Amino acid sequence: MNEDRENYRDEDIIGAVDRFKRSLISGSTKYFDVSEFEGIVEQLLDEGDLQGSEIAAKQGIQIHPNAVPLQLKYAQVLINKGKYEKSLQYLHFAEKVDSTNPDVHLLKGSARMVMGNETEALLSFRKAIKYAGNEMDEILYHIGSSYIQVGEISKAIHYFEQTIKANATNEMALYDLGFFCDQTGKYKKSIKYYNSYLDIDPFNHTVWFNLGTVYNKSDKHKKAIEAYEFAMVLNDDFHMALFNIGNALANSEKFEEAIVKYQEYIKLEPENADAYCYIGECFLNLENHKESELHYKKALKINSKNDTAWFGLGLLSWIDQQFEDSIRHIKKAIKIDNLNAEFWLTLGKVNNDFNNQVSAINALKKAARIDAGNTEVWLTWVDVLTKHNEHNNAIRILKRGIKNNSDSILKYRLVALLLEDKKEKEAFEMLLISMKQDFEQINYLFDIFPKSTKNRKLKKLVDNFKKDNIDK
Repeated sequence: MNEDRENYRDEDIIGAVDRFKRSLISGSTKYFDVSEFEGIVEQLLDEGDLQGSEIAAKQGIQIHPNAVPLQLKYAQVLINKGKYEKSLQYLHFAEKVDSTNPDVHLLKGSARMVMGNETEALLSFRKAIKYAGNEMDEILYHIGSSYIQVGEISKAIHYFEQTIKANATNEMALYDLGFFCDQTGKYKKSIKYYNSYLDIDPFNHTVWFNLGTVYNKSDKHKKAIEAYEFAMVLNDDFHMALFNIGNALANSEKFEEAIVKYQEYIKLEPENADAYCYIGECFLNLENHKESELHYKKALKINSKNDTAWFGLGLLSWIDQQFEDSIRHIKKAIKIDNLNAEFWLTLGKVNNDFNNQVSAINALKKAARIDAGNTEVWLTWVDVLTKHNEHNNAIRILKRGIKNNSDSILKYRLVALLLEDKKEKEAFEMLLISMKQDFEQINYLFDIFPKSTKNRKLKKLVDNFKKDNIDK
């Protein structure tokens, strides 16, 4: 019976919206009761018709001047239009009439949050929670959404988690938790929340797809493929699921199987240049350079500005030691996307192999500016300098890298350089720092500088460290 009433209500609102739209065309004003005006404004907001929703809210207030729900709807419209100060005027009026209405405080908090008044916003949110009653999960969810609007993702996640504590079946909160935990790299949590969502609604193909993507990022490729397959069963037209099955197979190094899936996808989406690029990459990994080159060129026929295809051709030329061609191709990729650190890093490596030190270092400088957290950039830069016996410069660059990148590998590499330059005291100081951070990586030092294993002082330092720290 409740469902029947809801259906009747939806039909009533649809009819009211149609009558309202006709009144706008005719220039007349129609009478609607408060709940009808609420529904009209809400429906027009959902349609993205801000102008129509504002007219409806104004007309509603003119006919029902003391109706708090319409004051709230108008305030919501004003917030959506960015008129925050004006929205607060109507919210202050609504609060005088109904101070325990949680929606009043929720909207005030949302307006203040966007205006940058987080302290005042938090006070309003606390009042909204205080008066939430049986709407607690909805209030908490909307508070979380307000934090999303201002880019405070961690705080939003906190409120979404509070939402599902209040109501474990709140689908919107579970979906957003899955999505934003994925965005912030909390893959385990993302998987948990998406699975909780699917326990409630197992037929949502989008959630299955998103879950597959998180599994893929978590290197759980078999589970990723299963999730993508569910998405495809639920929606035959969801071709991206097929494409991502190819990605999962490629990530698990099943390149031949991945190629089959990409080819199936291309039959459905023949103009997708990226699919040809991924096939090219699979063939590259299979060391079938001829097929790899063929598919990268097919991608460029579809889209001559596909940076991945140009980069792929650059890699193939590099492997074949055709350095000038490689540099030319990679530069074309960089011209399309000059903020891709991988492109600049590879350009540095190719120039290094081509014995062009200046160009190599210039490329690596750019890579470091874009992504200082990329350990390989600093290691490659050091390799370029040591190749030309510039040990002092190599030490200087590595120290700069360590200031911008906390990876222990860089510290162990610096230990090796200092030992090579007979700077044992400084080397041992850095070695202690390195071991405290990550002792297991000490084998990297032994691999790149085998002489270190024969250094008695170093061996004693390592043994003492193990005795004092590892055995505790």
